[in-house]
Amino acid sequence: YAQTYLGFLWSIIQPLFGLSTLFILFNKIAGIPTNGVPFLAFALSGLIFWNYFNYVLSQSAGAMVAMQTMVKKIFLPRLSIPTAKALVGLVDFSVGFLLLIGICLYYGINLSGMLFLPIILICTAMAALGIGLTISAISLRYRDLQQIIPFALQLLFFLTPIAYPTSMLSSLLDKNWQWVIYLNPLAGMLEVFRGFLFGTDFNSLAWISFLLTPILLLIGLWSFVKADKKMADIV
Repeated sequence: YAQTYLGFLWSIIQPLFGLSTLFILFNKIAGIPTNGVPFLAFALSGLIFWNYFNYVLSQSAGAMVAMQTMVKKIFLPRLSIPTAKALVGLVDFSVGFLLLIGICLYYGINLSGMLFLPIILICTAMAALGIGLTISAISLRYRDLQQIIPFALQLLFFLTPIAYPTSMLSSLLDKNWQWVIYLNPLAGMLEVFRGFLFGTDFNSLAWISFLLTPILLLIGLWSFVKADKKMADIV
């Protein structure tokens, strides 16, 4: 937030603005049920992970193109450029996490389920980095991918159960096809996290998201390392 008038306050304004928008659209207008969980706590528990996922994926996917001058002139571990985004994103995530704690305390929600948060956070970072590294490697040759990312993330936002329970998506699919929902890594991770935090039920299929996470990261690392050999010439 260098050279911005509000500076670090943006890390507070952004989640509050997003939460307010979700509250008006999904709670007040659409009246989406949240399995008995206060809507603000339910939505923010998904929003903080989505914001982190969105930041890490979009920043790591475009890191090599954005830093091409450095890649050409300076020798450095190129993998450190996109992976550093996962650490930077923790600043905003920490602010959102503190807001979530405050809301949970306000509604008298037991915070013992927060013990599962580090696992969800690590898996979220792995999934975002895996996809981001893959896109970063491919977009060195096909720059059109950089233009597609914002639209793809907007679509994924509405397909991710941030302000509504996963059961709403499940009801739209035949029982034999409900596993497809959990190919979205955040779908299963949010459902499990909310299960531990709020005591709500979660589908056993949710673990598909956790199994998919290391696969996405390995594919991303393989793609990036493969492209790294010719990266300086391509950019």
